[in-house]
Amino acid sequence: MRSTQAAIGLAAGLLLGLGAGPGALAEPVRLAMPVVYGTHLPGLGEPAVRLAKLARQLSGGAIELDLKEPGDGTQPQEILDKVSQGSVDAGFATASFWEARIPAAALFGGFPFGPDAKGYVDWFFAGNGRRLYQEMYDQAGLNVHVIPCAFGGAEASGWFAKEILKPDELKGLRMRSFGLVGRVMTHLGATTVLVPGGMLGYAFDKHQIDAAEFLTPAVDQRQRLQDHVKLIYIPGWHQPETVLELLINHDRWNALDDQQQTVLETACRATLLATLAESPRLQATALEELAKDGVRVETWSDEMMKAFRRAWDEVAKEEGDRDEFFRTVLEDLEKFRAGQPRLAPPSTSSAP
Repeated sequence: MRSTQAAIGLAAGLLLGLGAGPGALAEPVRLAMPVVYGTHLPGLGEPAVRLAKLARQLSGGAIELDLKEPGDGTQPQEILDKVSQGSVDAGFATASFWEARIPAAALFGGFPFGPDAKGYVDWFFAGNGRRLYQEMYDQAGLNVHVIPCAFGGAEASGWFAKEILKPDELKGLRMRSFGLVGRVMTHLGATTVLVPGGMLGYAFDKHQIDAAEFLTPAVDQRQRLQDHVKLIYIPGWHQPETVLELLINHDRWNALDDQQQTVLETACRATLLATLAESPRLQATALEELAKDGVRVETWSDEMMKAFRRAWDEVAKEEGDRDEFFRTVLEDLEKFRAGQPRLAPPSTSSAP
């Protein structure tokens, strides 16, 4: 894809300028890296393969990321601790996986009414995002170095067995959901139900759930949810973007020289830029194909969106009152977003 090629070209140029081109690394480095999503999954798993290939290309084969599929010695929920302990060198995950343990983690992985991909890039590299991201893991006593490394895409709002036209119709709704979005739905009267992703179709078929929030449209389509339910609501207010992270054991990171660290930083930045460009089209195409397969793609009304926003504001305040660092990160991010300049539309007046 053009965006991928452009990102690789930019990364290569940066590395050549730093003297870290092919053959510059004397000793080969091999990092065992379990991934949180299978690499067959579009958008969420595939970027790990892309990252490994790019790191190998930019280092002239001197850096190898040895990908381990989920369950290949490490379960997804074990990645953070194993990287911190040094049981594995690195991990490719999303911070949202750790939110039950580190509340602020959700803010770095994608959260209700949070930034889109461009918003995250701005905050990470022109604001305090990267500093706070590392500080979060440091405060938790985890021995990891973190690099925001890819975008997995925006989620749809969820799959529904029936239309929802008014906020009151959420009361009693049995919805597969968890984390912050689950709490928002609970505030609105829904009942959250924990169902493994692989069991969603069965749960819909057996009327055990009325709705489900899962992953991105491209992944939902790959999982064939369209065979079990025929209604999707958009936009995905609960997760406008999914940030994927590269975690490296801090001691392992410090043992790398400057050029080796630059290769990994540059490979991640190039992957971020490529996936920023590609993810919207990937998800839009999936929604178009789902519609052709008989799925109704409906847009939430303004009334529903206002209700979701009010409930989120309540949840965010509760979480900020409970966890000071959550409040610090959210306030910093919202202040940054509020201060971002907005381009004025081009003037339609004629030149004097």
